[in-house]
Amino acid sequence: MKTIYAEAQPGKVVLKEKEIPAPGKGEVLLKAKYSAMSPGTENGLLGEHIVPLPTSIGYAMAAEVIEVGEGVEDLKVGDHVVATVEHAQYVVTSELNCTLCPEGVDLKQAAFWNLGHTGMYALRRSNLQMGEPCAVLGQGFVGAITAQCARIAGALPVIVTDLDNNRLEAAKKMGADVVINSKEDPDGLEREVAKLNRGGLPVIFEATGARGPLMQAAELVSERGRVVMISQVHGEAMPPIDDPIMQKGASLIGTYVNSKPYKLRRADLLIEGAWPPVMGKKLNRYVNSDCWTSDEDIQVFLNLIKYGKLDITPLISHEFSYKQIPEAYADYVFPHVNPDMTGGLICWEE
Repeated sequence: MKTIYAEAQPGKVVLKEKEIPAPGKGEVLLKAKYSAMSPGTENGLLGEHIVPLPTSIGYAMAAEVIEVGEGVEDLKVGDHVVATVEHAQYVVTSELNCTLCPEGVDLKQAAFWNLGHTGMYALRRSNLQMGEPCAVLGQGFVGAITAQCARIAGALPVIVTDLDNNRLEAAKKMGADVVINSKEDPDGLEREVAKLNRGGLPVIFEATGARGPLMQAAELVSERGRVVMISQVHGEAMPPIDDPIMQKGASLIGTYVNSKPYKLRRADLLIEGAWPPVMGKKLNRYVNSDCWTSDEDIQVFLNLIKYGKLDITPLISHEFSYKQIPEAYADYVFPHVNPDMTGGLICWEE
């Protein structure tokens, strides 16, 4: 069977065709419905050559199961799933690399499950308590989802900052209590924090990947507060945050989702061949972990969408046919990010 897929090459993305095998033991054949584009994440991987080129690209898809291999227990033909796979019409992957979609969930939104998973993991790592105020610096896709998750968890108020008024307008629609354009009003966040009269914010999520906002977070976090890094600092040295963090007894928390399988689970629980590694479905928690499993977090994200608690449609700024993938990446992702795109949706139906 042949499939069309997207491949990143030096300076460009192209569509190619290849043969794929029938699903083997424990594997399923998926037919793509929608896959997600994340400009910042993918440009970082491709533009900085973290991933050697040429390589197939894409990492988040909503799809239909059209064939199952021997030994597949929890999926059947006709099921809708989300999975970490490349941009492709058809793909064979492990059953354990798939999460079953709840009936009736919007598959367009479900395709962004990987970014939703990141935001939810950041929330869990923050240990945010109901009624605590928080700020989310940066309203790209992951920052915007993090702000919504904080709202759902009972943060009050949820303050967000960004340089782009369109992103801030979307944040308002999605329930942010205070929005601040940090370019037009550089003192706005400090002013809002002062109004709370708490000596700082107990939780600040840094989602810009820039030096300045991370330094601001360290300065505005409260005593024994938590600065949660969703994005690492790109292209610059880390700011000197050790002094304010140390003096306040605050915590600096990393949230890279792929750290969960590698660092919080016994080696004998790893399932070979899955990326990111996933946990067997009979096991509900990572060993000695303060976080939920990836599969559980993904299910929560999908159910939040299904029941109308979470709406990411304002973040899906562009939709493309799969035939437009080369132009979409050239215009918005690679080699340069176009800030007009928050999230791109690739449609695989003819």
